[in-house]
Amino acid sequence: MIKPSLFASIIFGASVCVATAQDAKVSVEMIGAGSMSCAHWRSKEEHVLEGTVWIHGFWTGLNYVAAASGQTQPRINVSSIVAEVEKVCARKTSQTLASAVWTTYLGATR
Repeated sequence: MIKPSLFASIIFGASVCVATAQDAKVSVEMIGAGSMSCAHWRSKEEHVLEGTVWIHGFWTGLNYVAAASGQTQPRINVSSIVAEVEKVCARKTSQTLASAVWTTYLGATR
């Protein structure tokens, strides 16, 4: 069993690595709808639904990491998350959905 302090250290380290990876534009093994472009996500209703479920799951995971590592979780209305991600996607439709969610999440924590 992992001790809580070790678990928090691992989670905090992972969140730092994610931020560094994003800044350095390195490749991340993305699973699911997060790897599709924003344009692809918005292209068909079935992609929109799949992406929306993925957004909520990824956001929850980010909140979990934040809580476990003592970081602030964004205070955003759940019904606004997808709309905010759509705004980020509209600025650069070629970015991945994961990148758009990450950008939205970071902006919501400020």
